[in-house]
Amino acid sequence: MADETDFVDLYARLQLQPGCTLAEFKQAYRRYVAQWHPDRRREGRADALATRRMQRLTRQYAAAMVFHRRHGRLPGAPLPERGAVAVPEPLAIVADGVPEATVTVAAESLPTRTLSARWWLSIGLVGVAVMTWSLMPAAEVSDRDNESVGPYLPAPRGDVPLNTRVPDLALGMDEDQVLAIEGEPDRRLDDRWEYGPSWLSFDRHRLSDWYSSPLHGLHASSPRPPR
Repeated sequence: MADETDFVDLYARLQLQPGCTLAEFKQAYRRYVAQWHPDRRREGRADALATRRMQRLTRQYAAAMVFHRRHGRLPGAPLPERGAVAVPEPLAIVADGVPEATVTVAAESLPTRTLSARWWLSIGLVGVAVMTWSLMPAAEVSDRDNESVGPYLPAPRGDVPLNTRVPDLALGMDEDQVLAIEGEPDRRLDDRWEYGPSWLSFDRHRLSDWYSSPLHGLHASSPRPPR
């Protein structure tokens, strides 16, 4: 009915302005109910008039509360400031059976949820997966794989082109042959050449002995020359 949304008449009866607060609106409505409730007017015509007034006002009040619940403000009130949101307050039943609606609060007063519980759960699962992967032992290389790779040989020290087969050291090689294989030594001591912890020994400029350390191997088939 048209009189349900006649909010101008509603504010006039409650003696309020459209910009009033929700608390003032409710208080004025309760005061009107206390004044015009039919149970307080048992005078025949006055009782019937009070009943009609209460029925119309109740419908208008209910329509105003529905408007507030949908828009976060009372009918005719100015729009909420930017950043304000409407949140429901605990519902309560007033004397006429109309539930309380909502109140408008500043957004700054609300707690901020930066991440949902599902997002935090996803982050935790990813962290567990990364930790599990980092603790897994490295894959072991089988003997068959080792056979396909072959024994480790250090890179030649001399000016040997790539993809060139470097010969092994052999007793009796002269110094030039040794230099072509191993390159310049780290240090020369008379008839002894040192390559880190490994060394070569010469007798009359001919290779007579060597030691190939596993820490810095020579191009030799064995740590010591065969005898």
